[in-house]
Amino acid sequence: MKIQLSISLLVSDRVETLGRCLASLKPLLRETDSELIIVYTGTSEETLALAREYTSHIIPFTWCKDFSKARNAGLKEAKGEWFLYLDDDEWFEDTEEIIRFFKSGEYRRYQSATYIQRNYFDWSGRTYADAYVGRMCRLLKDTRFVYPIHENLRPFPAPCKEFDVFVHHYGYVRTNKEKEQDSKSERNLSLLLERLKSEKATAHLYAQLAQEYAGIPKYDEAIRYCREGLRLARKEDRRDSLEMWLQLELPHLILCTGDWKAALEAGDEILASPYLAEVGEANLLVKLVDFCWNLKEYKKGLKYVQRYRKVLEYLWKHPEKALAQNGITASFSGAEKMAAELYVKGLFFAAESGDFDTVNQILGWLSWEDTVQMSVWYENLEEWKHKYSAQKEVILKSYNQLDSDNAYVALQKAYYAEEKGKTSDVEKFWERCAVNCPEGLLAQLIEMAVRNGFTLKFLLEKVSLEEWKLCASALAEKIEVSDMDEFYHKISLALSDYVLFAECLRQNLLEKQLVQGFLEPDRFLELMEEYCGSVIRSARLIYRDEILSDPDSYLLPMQYKFAVRIADIANRIKKGEFAECIPLLSEALHICPKMSAAVSRMTNFLNERLKTARQPVSEEFAALGAQVKQALYGLVEGGQWMEAYGVLNQLITLLPDDTEILKLKQEIVRNL
Repeated sequence: MKIQLSISLLVSDRVETLGRCLASLKPLLRETDSELIIVYTGTSEETLALAREYTSHIIPFTWCKDFSKARNAGLKEAKGEWFLYLDDDEWFEDTEEIIRFFKSGEYRRYQSATYIQRNYFDWSGRTYADAYVGRMCRLLKDTRFVYPIHENLRPFPAPCKEFDVFVHHYGYVRTNKEKEQDSKSERNLSLLLERLKSEKATAHLYAQLAQEYAGIPKYDEAIRYCREGLRLARKEDRRDSLEMWLQLELPHLILCTGDWKAALEAGDEILASPYLAEVGEANLLVKLVDFCWNLKEYKKGLKYVQRYRKVLEYLWKHPEKALAQNGITASFSGAEKMAAELYVKGLFFAAESGDFDTVNQILGWLSWEDTVQMSVWYENLEEWKHKYSAQKEVILKSYNQLDSDNAYVALQKAYYAEEKGKTSDVEKFWERCAVNCPEGLLAQLIEMAVRNGFTLKFLLEKVSLEEWKLCASALAEKIEVSDMDEFYHKISLALSDYVLFAECLRQNLLEKQLVQGFLEPDRFLELMEEYCGSVIRSARLIYRDEILSDPDSYLLPMQYKFAVRIADIANRIKKGEFAECIPLLSEALHICPKMSAAVSRMTNFLNERLKTARQPVSEEFAALGAQVKQALYGLVEGGQWMEAYGVLNQLITLLPDDTEILKLKQEIVRNL
C-alpha cells in the first residue's frame, strides 16, 4: 500500500503548543494513509514522551542554526506521495478539506498546495494577519529545502491547490521572558547579515532582510532592503511570487512609518510597473483603495475600485492565471474576498465625486444573493444612504433597477415606491423584506408598516423579545418627540397581543421624551410616573413576586431598580416630603446614569418646592448637584452632546454660580 501523505513536524521543547499541534493532526492520521515524522531538536523528556504517543518515527537533530538542514532530515525519511511540513507552535483548525482532497483522489490532479497561516500578535487572538503558505507538494526525486531561514520547498510545481483551511500560529507572540532575550527577528538578522557578507546579494536575501527589519521594527532599513530587493528582482527578471511579495510589502512598510501619502505614491509607481502580475495588481488595489479612503482621495479611489473590478473579471476568465500567480502572502481568493468592502467604499467615492452613474454600476457588482456576506454591509450601506440623503431619489432609483430578491434591496425598492406613491408596490416589497427580515432592519419595517397601515402579525410572530428591545430602541431614536404619541397610538392596536413588546416600546419613547423633551413640570412628572409604571408592569410579567419583593436583587435589571425609586419619589412629592426625596434621587442616578437628564429635571423641580417651603436642605442639594455634574462629564466624554445639553440646562438652574458648569456649557454648545 502506498503512503499518500508524509507529515514532517519540527519539534523543539514547546510542550505547551505541541499537544494542540499533534491533536489537530489526528484526523489526517486517522482518515488518510499517512505517516508522521518528527525531527526533534529539543532536550525535554516530557516533550519526547508526548511525541512518542503519536509516532515512533522520531529523528534526533542537533540544532545548527539552519532550518533547511533540519527540514531536509525529515524529508529524507519521507515515503509518501505528498509531503506536508509544519512547526510545533501551529495547529490546524480543521483538516476536513485536506482529508477530502486525498480520499476523493483529487490530489492526483495537482502537484502542490497552499493553506492559510493565521499569525497572531497577542495571546488573546484578537489581532492577526493571514498569509497563504506553500507547505504541501508532491514528493519528487529532487524535492528539497533551501535557505537557512524562511526555508522554501523546491521545486514547488504547478498546478497548485488552494485550501481554505488554516493553522493557528502564535510563534510571533512573545512572553515577558522571551522579550528580554533576543527576538526571532534579531536572531534571524544576524544569520542573514552573515550570509550577505559571504554570498552574492539576491532579491530573496533582501526580501528576508526587509521582513526581519520590519519585525524589530526598523522600518527605514526594511524599506531600503525592500526597494533593493525589487531592483534585483527586475534585474533577475523573476516575475514570481517573491517579486509580488516585495511589490505589495513596500507600500505597507512605508505606511508603517505613518506616511499615507508616500505609501500611496509608492503603490501608484508599482501599479504602473509592467512586472506586476494580475493577482498582485488585485491585491495592491485593495491596499490603495484603503489609502485613498484615509486620505480622502475620492476620485482616485473610485478609479482604483473600477480597475480592481476589471482585474477580477480578467482573472475569472483566466482561472489558470489566478491559480498560477498565487504568491507568498497574496492570492486571488484573498483579493476576491475584499470585493464587497471595496465596492461599498466605491459607493462613497462615487457619491463624493458626484458620479451617480457609477453608483448604478457598483450596486450591480455587489453579491446580493450571498445574503450572509451582504448582511455584514447593511449598516455601512445605510450610513451611505443617509450621508447623501440629498440624493435620496437617485440612490433609491439605483436600488430599484437591481434585479435581485435580496431583502435589503426589497426594502429600498419599497422606499422608492413610497416616494412615487405606488402603494401596492410598497406593500409587495415590504412583505418580501419582512419574510426574511435581515438583522438591524426590523425598526425600518415596523415604521414603514405603521406609516402605511400594514399588518404586523406575521412579522411579530418571528421576533424574540431581545430583538424587539433593539428594535424599540432604534424606533425611539428615529421618531421625533412631537410624533411619538401619534406613532404609539397607531401601533398599540397591533401590539395588543404582545404586551411586553408594547411596554418596551412605550418605555423607549418615554425615555427619549424625559431626557430630550422640554416639558412643563407637571407634564414631566406625569410622564415619569407613566414610565415607572410601565417598567414595573413589565417586570411583573417576567419575574416572580418573591424576586420583586427585593428591589435590589441582582436578578433584576437596573431599569426596574431605577423605576422603583422614582415611583417612591413621586409618591413622596405628592405628600410634600421633598427633603426625603434627595437621597432616593442620588441612588436612582447611581443606578441608571443614562437617565441623568431626567434626574436633573426632577432635582430642579424639588429645589423649587424646597425654596417655597423654606426647608434647609442646601447641603444635600449641593451633593446631588455634584453627582449630576459627574454624570454630565460622562455624557461629554461619550460625545452624547444633545443629552449633555439637556442635563446642563437643568444643572445651571440648580447651581447657577458654578463657573465650572458655565465653562462646560461652552464646550457642549460648540460641539452641538
